[in-house]
Amino acid sequence: MAGWSSAEQEWAGARTAALVRSLVEDAPVLEVDVRPGHAGALILDCGVATRGSWEAGRRVAELAHGGMMKATLGMTDVLGIPLPELVGGSWRPFLSIHGLQVSFALDEVDAAIRVSGPVRACMDGQLDRPSDLVDGVCSWGVAVVEATRLPNADVVEAIARRAGLRPAELTLVVVPSNSLAGVAQLAGRLNECVLFTLDQSIGLDPRCVVSILGAVPLAPCGGRGIPVVTQDDMIHYAGRVTMIVEAAPSWDLRATAEALVFRSSPTYGRLFSELLAEAGGVFEAIPGLSDLNKVACITLVDRTTGRVASAGAVDVELLASALGRADGGRHER
Repeated sequence: MAGWSSAEQEWAGARTAALVRSLVEDAPVLEVDVRPGHAGALILDCGVATRGSWEAGRRVAELAHGGMMKATLGMTDVLGIPLPELVGGSWRPFLSIHGLQVSFALDEVDAAIRVSGPVRACMDGQLDRPSDLVDGVCSWGVAVVEATRLPNADVVEAIARRAGLRPAELTLVVVPSNSLAGVAQLAGRLNECVLFTLDQSIGLDPRCVVSILGAVPLAPCGGRGIPVVTQDDMIHYAGRVTMIVEAAPSWDLRATAEALVFRSSPTYGRLFSELLAEAGGVFEAIPGLSDLNKVACITLVDRTTGRVASAGAVDVELLASALGRADGGRHER
């Protein structure tokens, strides 16, 4: 993994610390619980023992990118069903998405726990020097933890060990996927899906991506177990992305666009809950994973030549049908 320049590291460190402070300062109105964790770690609970909020999730989505993303909340429509929507613009995508946002399973403790965010820079050797404290926050010790339970000593110690930090240098932002904050934070992974597929499925260098702007509805959340319609389904069937690239001359821009959309996946037409259940609840165990992280439609713009290529479409009928099943078939339009 390529390292960060001193200027980039300083900027991202300061921005990360500011985002953490905003969550702590606004915790009462965002319904975030701030509590001490094992051995001095700081825990920000965004939905385990508290209700959390879409706004908390929006901020966590930015935090997971080291601040190199601007996320906003709005409204959209799926066949007459009004839904909230997150729009996210990612800057310096190779650093912010490929370097920080991509999550990994904490296998040594529990494969269902996923970790992403600034702490990844410590784990992957991206930094050329240790991080300094910024207003009392160790910026590169900030981790976004997708889990249904608050981190115990084993989780804290495992993350600290991987990062080469002391537990007291960690800030763990905990976001259950099936929560208000969780669906907003997962919506912020929309742009990650494109870079992951570009790299892992197509084999093209993600360093060529200059900028990404994506938009996706937020899935309904709550209840126990895996919901009928997940945020992954929203990305697969309603996620829209425009991506600026500096393509190599050998690129077939249209073929690349078509390979990045979910209609090219063998699992098109199926819901994520079905695929995950068949894989025993382990994301990495889903067959054909490299073809799963795709969006509904995309436009590629080659900054070098001005060429434009688009592929895919939003499948509103499939989503509306699935949302109807989630409502027990009672939704009226």
